[in-house]
Amino acid sequence: MIILGHDFIKSEPFYFVKKSEDIVNTPSNSIVVFEFSEQNLELSEHCRDENVSFAIIADVVRAVLFANSLGAGFIICDKKLAPKAQKLADEYMFDAKILLYATNEADLEWAADLGIDGILFEKGIDYGSC
Repeated sequence: MIILGHDFIKSEPFYFVKKSEDIVNTPSNSIVVFEFSEQNLELSEHCRDENVSFAIIADVVRAVLFANSLGAGFIICDKKLAPKAQKLADEYMFDAKILLYATNEADLEWAADLGIDGILFEKGIDYGSC
């Protein structure tokens, strides 16, 4: 299981962005994060064109499917969506990894029991000035 954003495990933060200009302000080789929406399609296109690793926050199944097809390396989901997203990822052999957005350590065991690819604790996303 991938564990990101926990004090015990050193990991680079993900950087939340709202527009392509925000990407310029992130460290090189970082992973940018944005919410899935039709308005953010340009962000995924920009990331693909510039070889920037990115993660998409998904809140519905449709967003999970599109996030994988758009080339996201990670798909971040809440507890409600994560089990279904992981099932889809396993069934369709997604390139993207499913990450449970977690607020406490108890979520680790829950995610492990369900075979979720990884967990991203809230401290793992740098929201900067957003």
